[in-house]
Amino acid sequence: MLDTKAVGKTIQGLRQKKGLTQEQLSGLAALDRTHYSKIERGLRSPTLETVFKIAFALDMKPHELIQVIENNAAFDFT
Repeated sequence: MLDTKAVGKTIQGLRQKKGLTQEQLSGLAALDRTHYSKIERGLRSPTLETVFKIAFALDMKPHELIQVIENNAAFDFT
């Protein structure tokens, strides 16, 4: 299982580092703000398409965002 709370906290930290509000980032990513908020709180797991949208809104490449998440979020698929 992927730790969705850690994924959300990682994305939240990157957003805050850029000085963006949830509303600003969700607008840049063309996502509903409440849906985006649920991702940050770990209540929803982002789809691959959503990861791409969030990465581009953060001015990152998707693989860079995935790498940061990988370094910060525990996962166990056994």
